[in-house]
Amino acid sequence: MKGAILNSADLLKDGDFDGIRDLVEKAIKAGSDKNIGHEYNKDIETRYRVDYRPTIPTPWPVLNDGIQGGFGPGDLAIVFGNPGGGKSWTMVAIAAHAVNLGYKVNYYTLELGEDYVGKRFDCYFTGYSIDEVNKHRKEVETYINSLKGKLIVKEYPPKQATVSTIRSHIQKCTDMEHKPDLVIIDYVDYLRAPSKKRFSERKDEIDDVFVATKGLAKELKIPILTPSQVNRMGAKDNVIEGDKAAGSYDKMMVADMCFSLSRQKEDKVLGTGRVHVMKNRYGQDGMTYNVKMDTNNGHIEFEGKADPAELLEDENDRPRFNLSRDVVEKLL
Repeated sequence: MKGAILNSADLLKDGDFDGIRDLVEKAIKAGSDKNIGHEYNKDIETRYRVDYRPTIPTPWPVLNDGIQGGFGPGDLAIVFGNPGGGKSWTMVAIAAHAVNLGYKVNYYTLELGEDYVGKRFDCYFTGYSIDEVNKHRKEVETYINSLKGKLIVKEYPPKQATVSTIRSHIQKCTDMEHKPDLVIIDYVDYLRAPSKKRFSERKDEIDDVFVATKGLAKELKIPILTPSQVNRMGAKDNVIEGDKAAGSYDKMMVADMCFSLSRQKEDKVLGTGRVHVMKNRYGQDGMTYNVKMDTNNGHIEFEGKADPAELLEDENDRPRFNLSRDVVEKLL
């Protein structure tokens, strides 16, 4: 612009106003984004590159196969579940697996303390329970020293942080040579809405937060994962569907992938559960998988697709479990 103004002096003497306008217009366009988008007719090679969507895999290959390898840049994934069902442990498992593979992960906790979340990762890596891990500090240190990636756990009080707060912290980490490959926010529902306006309904505030979180993922080209609660009706279901999302159903519209983790009282005793694919932009959804889950250390194993007959409910809308005698005795 400076050059255009200086060069315009001679044109002004000659009365060449059209020339001045051309110089100024070119100067204005010089800093604009020249990328008009994906040119469908020309960019065939781009679409079929192996790394067109670099992904971070989950610890479960059967799930990775259904979401084209894992979580990609700009993805927002939500894991729904009832209170105490193991959602946060699932987040720990995904984050720990990524760190094991060499990725950099930022884990934001708005519910638990930083130190306690750190101990949960100790439990996952070593296999010890939260009560036992204190006795095995040397093993923890040995394992941590062998990790390929890096993990940062940051705590914020509920309703004190916003999406802008998360963005600022990510920028701070990037300036310190820790640009995260994966971000987990436990929970996005606990973030304060970015808008300063007062919302007449809680639903509108939740929608505002989730839209802003999706925008952050797209802006930074980083996958963001978060757990979310289901309502009281959903807590009773054998398989949790999307209509049981607490607070706002619209959060599912914003997300790219939604999963539910259903664990009733029988499951908590037996260490079992069901993961249901509620929404999937990158493949088929509607599948339900039986899982084994140890909430002492966050270890989760997928045992294959659930038999639809086992998921049927009886006349009292209660799940029908086919339990063996020894399992019944254990429950009693």
